Amino acid sequence: MHFTTYIAPALLVLSEMASAKAIIHLPNAIRRRDYSHEVKKVADKLLRRATVGTDVNLQPQSFNGLLPLSEPDSALNQSIATACLNSLQSVTGVENDAGLTACYNILQYDPKLGAFMADLRLYQAFQPKGAFANITVSDIQIGVKYPSSTRFQSVPKSNAKKRDLEERQSTSTNSSMTEIEQYLLMGSFLTHLDIKKLNNTQLMSLMLPEIQLNTAESQKAVSANMTSGEGAWFVIGEFSSDFDEKLVTPAAAKNAIEVALPFILPGVTLGIFPTGLIITMAWTGLFFLAYGLGTFGRIRYRDAYRKRMAASAGRTGKRI
Repeated sequence: MHFTTYIAPALLVLSEMASAKAIIHLPNAIRRRDYSHEVKKVADKLLRRATVGTDVNLQPQSFNGLLPLSEPDSALNQSIATACLNSLQSVTGVENDAGLTACYNILQYDPKLGAFMADLRLYQAFQPKGAFANITVSDIQIGVKYPSSTRFQSVPKSNAKKRDLEERQSTSTNSSMTEIEQYLLMGSFLTHLDIKKLNNTQLMSLMLPEIQLNTAESQKAVSANMTSGEGAWFVIGEFSSDFDEKLVTPAAAKNAIEVALPFILPGVTLGIFPTGLIITMAWTGLFFLAYGLGTFGRIRYRDAYRKRMAASAGRTGKRI
């Protein structure tokens, strides 16, 4: 009687207290946390990550993930301009109606990383004609197309070195040729290419882009391409004075890609996906189908043979 009256309720109370105490002393990872506190912690982490790149003592930013960005200083910029203008003196005419010439140079090249930094400058050398006669320079869009083996990224205009038209005209040493635009390009080769197999001519063919001029006037698209004879290429910096218009061609770039491709043992890959996979699976299915039908036919022939042999021996094969 006393057990049921006093002891049983006491044990029930103790069990409830023990369970409540266990809940109170749960690990921090299981406790219910305040949502605003968690949001604040995550925001602090994001802010700390965002401010890491703002320290001037850190390494400079790399646009292509390989080479650090370092824009040409005033002395180097003037040297490039002088070399470009001197080389462009031999250009007596251009095929594009915009009357533009180009000067393209490799400022940095790291053969171990397969990355480079290029400087591209456009000059107004002749009067526009044809479709570009009534189009201002500011309305012309420049397109750069590298071979399929080369990836590139143009430096944003906020970081690119740009000058207004009056300053470019005042610093130009040739009054008949005016620099209208300047670009800084960061490029790199595909990682699976073995560029150690390539010579300088093949490397230049992979670094030389096609320059396209595009604009729109009265809803009519106007475009033109600049050929290798309409500019100066590799006149300063890496590969300077090694450029040969007859050797550095799109065909040479295609050949360089084939040379730089790694050797793949034939028969160990599926080829073009998913075509190779589809063909392989089709032949595999036909093999198992033929093998299965043949096996099923042999099983039926075995059973028929056993029945025939049993019948010839005077037995029917049925149990009595």
